[in-house]
Amino acid sequence: MTAAPGPGTVGLALRAIWEIAGERNRKFVPLASTFALFIAVYAWGFIAFGAMDNWQAFFNLFDAAPFLIVCVVGEAFVIISGGIDLSVSGILALSTVVAVSLVNEGFNPWVAFVIVLIMGTIFGMVQGLFITYLKVQPFIATLAGLWLARGLCYVISDQEVRIRDTTYTTLSQTKILIPFLSDVSNPNPYLRDGPYITYLVAVALLLFAAGLFVLHYTRFGRAVYSIGGQNGANEVSSRLMGLPVNRTKVGVYTLSGFCAALGGILFSIYVGSGHGSHGEMFELTVIAAVVIGGVALTGGEGYMIGALVGAVLTTLIQALVLNANLLSYFAYIFIGALMLLFLGIQSLVSAWNEAAVARSRTGVRIPKKPTVWYKTTPARYGGVGLATILVLGSLWFVAAPFIFPKQQTRTCTPEPMRPEQVQTLIDSDAVVIYERNGGSYCIEEIFAIYPDGRVVGDYGDGNILEAQIEVEKLDSALEAIEGYGWFTDEFYTTHHTPCAACYEYNITIKYNDQEKTVGAVDGGTDAPAPYWLVTSKLAAIIPMSV
Repeated sequence: MTAAPGPGTVGLALRAIWEIAGERNRKFVPLASTFALFIAVYAWGFIAFGAMDNWQAFFNLFDAAPFLIVCVVGEAFVIISGGIDLSVSGILALSTVVAVSLVNEGFNPWVAFVIVLIMGTIFGMVQGLFITYLKVQPFIATLAGLWLARGLCYVISDQEVRIRDTTYTTLSQTKILIPFLSDVSNPNPYLRDGPYITYLVAVALLLFAAGLFVLHYTRFGRAVYSIGGQNGANEVSSRLMGLPVNRTKVGVYTLSGFCAALGGILFSIYVGSGHGSHGEMFELTVIAAVVIGGVALTGGEGYMIGALVGAVLTTLIQALVLNANLLSYFAYIFIGALMLLFLGIQSLVSAWNEAAVARSRTGVRIPKKPTVWYKTTPARYGGVGLATILVLGSLWFVAAPFIFPKQQTRTCTPEPMRPEQVQTLIDSDAVVIYERNGGSYCIEEIFAIYPDGRVVGDYGDGNILEAQIEVEKLDSALEAIEGYGWFTDEFYTTHHTPCAACYEYNITIKYNDQEKTVGAVDGGTDAPAPYWLVTSKLAAIIPMSV
C-alpha cells in the first residue's frame, strides 16, 4: 500500500517546479526589466505632464528618432555576435553629406539613396573583413572607421549642405494616419486628423520587422547567437561545430554598415541637411539603447524587441527631460544610470546561469545557511540603491542651482514684424509673401515670389537676395497649398508669445484670383494643423537662411 505524500513532499515538489521554471525563464529577466521600466517611466510622464495623455504623444516617440531605431537594429546584431561597432555615427554623418550633395548635383533622390546604401554596406563589410581575417579588435577597427568616415565628410564639404527637394519634403512631412485611431471621414485628405507616424517611421519599423525575423527565425540569426558570449569561448565552439563563423562575423558588420547608411538617409530627411558634425556621440546612444533593451554586451543574449523598446525608452527620457525644463545633458545622466543598472542585471543573470550549469553538471546542491532578511543580496543592493538616491537627491536640491545655472537659449532680441513692407510686396503683384521672425538666432526675413519664378529676399540686414526657381515648381506648390484649404475657413490667424526658439510667421498667398494672409507661431497647438504643411512646402523652394 502506497502512503499519501505528506506536506513536506508536496513542498519539495512545488519548490522544484518553481526552480525549474525560474531557470527556464531567467533569460527573460533583462527583457522584462526593460518593458517594466518603460511602462513605469511613461506612466510617470503621463501623470506629470498633461501633454502625454493622448495617442500622438506615444507615436511622437517614434517620430522623433526613426534613425535611432534603424541603427539599433544593426548594432543589436553586432553586439549579440560578441562585437561592437563604433563607426555607426561616422557612417551616418557621411551618408547625410553624400546623399544631400548628390541630390544638389542633380541626381534623382532615389538613385542617391541607393548609392549611399551601397557605400555604407561596403564600408561595414570592409570593417568586418579586417576584424575577421586580420584579427583586428572590433573596438579599434570600428573606431578607425568612425574617424575615417567623419574625415571624408569634411573632404566633401566643410560646411552644412542644405537640401531643397520635394522628395525630401514629402518623406519628412507626409502623415500616415493610424487606423482606428484617426478621423478619415473628411473628403479632403489634407484635412484629415488623428494620431500619425511619418514615412521615416514606417521605414524604420519595416527594417525592425525584417531584423526581428532574420535574428530569431533564420540560420544566420542562430549563428549570430552561437558565436557570441562566454568571452570568445562560444566562437571556438561554433567553429568546432562547423558553423560559418567568419561569414557570420563579416555579415553582422556589413548589416550594421547598411543600417547606419539608412539611418543617415533618414537623418538627412529629418533635419533637411548633411554635415560632418551630424550625429556626434550618436554611437554611444545607439549602444546604450541596445544595452538598456536587455542585450548583453558580452554577446549571445538578448532580443530584437528589447532593442526597440530600449531605443524608444531613450527617446522618452530625452523628451521628459525637455518637458521638465532640465538642461539637455541630464538625459545623458539618466541614460548612463540606466545603462549601469542593466549591466548589473545582466551580471546577476550571468551568475545565476553559471550556478545553474554547475548544478546540472555535479547534481549537487549546496545547502544555504539560514540568513535574516537584511543580510540577503536583494536587501543589500536595495539599501545601496536607496542610499544612492538619497545622496543624489540631496546634492540635487543643494548644489544644482550653483553647478547648473539656467541656460540661455536666446542671446538676441527679435525684431518686430514689418507689415508696411509686406503690403508693398503685395501691391507689387507677388504671388507669395513669406515673412518669418524669431528663433534662437533672431531670424528676420521676408521673401516675395513672383509669377515668373523670380524670388526676392530680405534678411533684414540690408542685403537683398535675388534668385530664380522653376515656374512649374511654383505652380505645383500653389496648387498644393490651395488643396490644403488655404482659402477656406480651415485656415485662420492665431498668435501666442513665441518661445526662445520659436518662429512667428506671416504668409500671404495669391492664386486663382484669391488672396489670403494667415499668421501663426510655432511651438504651440493653436495654429491650424495644415498650416505647417504650407510652411514646409514653401521651405522647399525658398532659399532661407536657417
